[in-house]
Amino acid sequence: MKRPRAVTTPGNLKVAVVTTIVPGMESLEMLEATLRALVALDYPHDTWVLDESDSEQVKRSCARIGAKHFSRKSVKQYQAESGKFQVSSKYGNYNAWLHQIGFRRYDILAAFDPDHVPAPNFLSNVLGYFQQPNVAYVQSAQAYYNQEASFIARGAAEETYEYYSCTQMAAYGAGMTAIVGCHNIHRMSVLREIGGFAPHDADDLLLSLLYRSRGWLGVYVPQILARGLTPVDWNGYLKQQLRWARSVADVYLHRHDLIGKKPRLTERFLGGLHLFCYVQNAVTTFAGILLLAYVLVSADAFVLGRDVLLKLFGLCAVLQACALYRQRFFLDQTERGLHLRAALLRYAKWPVFILGLWDVAVARRVPYALTRKVKEESPSYLLIVPHALVIVLLVLASVIGLYVGHVAPGTVYAITAALVITSLALMLSDRLRFPAPYDKRLLPFQPHRSTREGNAA
Repeated sequence: MKRPRAVTTPGNLKVAVVTTIVPGMESLEMLEATLRALVALDYPHDTWVLDESDSEQVKRSCARIGAKHFSRKSVKQYQAESGKFQVSSKYGNYNAWLHQIGFRRYDILAAFDPDHVPAPNFLSNVLGYFQQPNVAYVQSAQAYYNQEASFIARGAAEETYEYYSCTQMAAYGAGMTAIVGCHNIHRMSVLREIGGFAPHDADDLLLSLLYRSRGWLGVYVPQILARGLTPVDWNGYLKQQLRWARSVADVYLHRHDLIGKKPRLTERFLGGLHLFCYVQNAVTTFAGILLLAYVLVSADAFVLGRDVLLKLFGLCAVLQACALYRQRFFLDQTERGLHLRAALLRYAKWPVFILGLWDVAVARRVPYALTRKVKEESPSYLLIVPHALVIVLLVLASVIGLYVGHVAPGTVYAITAALVITSLALMLSDRLRFPAPYDKRLLPFQPHRSTREGNAA
């Protein structure tokens, strides 16, 4: 793992701080809170909103708070069915603005999702790294300000703690800093060189590969300089995970075609390892459930003796000790713990990862999907259907095995009961009333009103 050396902030950069909005999918109140924080950043800059709908409400908010407004809605060449200007995609929205305005006017782009609220000193903590001529992008840690809203939100946050501390610092040490779509900073000249934002669902991951394939480096700043929203209900969480699983697998399996050249051996090895670690939980859980169903039917079970159990316990103890040791490097020490909610979410979402891998394997085309920042009331079929099938499979296998006289060891039935109860509890939890994702009372950095907004008021 490696941390970057602190550098002084240059005073002569033309900086654009940019966010996007899809009215109806994302809250105007949420956008305004983010805009106030963006306008209040401590380095001279212009703040832009890229509005997919050309909304009059968004225009008025921009005028009141002190931000500039851009929309590609009425420009036909920026409303493509596919490619870098694809309609209703974040990368298409950014590329339209870059092509028409950004590349000509600015040296640096700081891109923010509309739910990510930065600290006032965000820019002064990241811009100095661009004094190194081979640095094309800078990435800081992602964190959430609504993670206490529900057990899903807390579990989703717990899943990220190690990645944004140990893993990203190790990636930076290996010269492979990953861009994360929530907020990132780019050198405009290099971004123009590679053609703008990558036209892909995993535009951030693909953009990282495009930069590195051309010899450019990124810097990872292990500081929490902005906080955003994580999904608080099953619909938002599982749809987000499906999009990530599908897009990450597609990038790594078709990397050569997407970046236009063969990556170096180290890049291929670590990329393959990343993909394996990303999907292994889903694959092993799926295989384990099928194996359990076979044992219930056949009673062909391996008996865990005392020696094996002791070795298994020792292995688990060593792995847990390693996990606890890594927690000393976490960016926020309140994140330390056993992270049981994250473990529950890993079991809940394994079918979604299998579906994502299947979509990539059969080359199924799906439309660009935005993670909703407003509440969705419909049932989460991505949760209910696969876990109902798990329950039916295990119960049916138990009945068939007992009917033909094959009685498995008691531990097998105990494991079966635990999985059935867990899947049933997850299905029932979909009926709980979860809070809305955005609550302004939880904002991490309460921005003051801009002078312009105060005068308007």
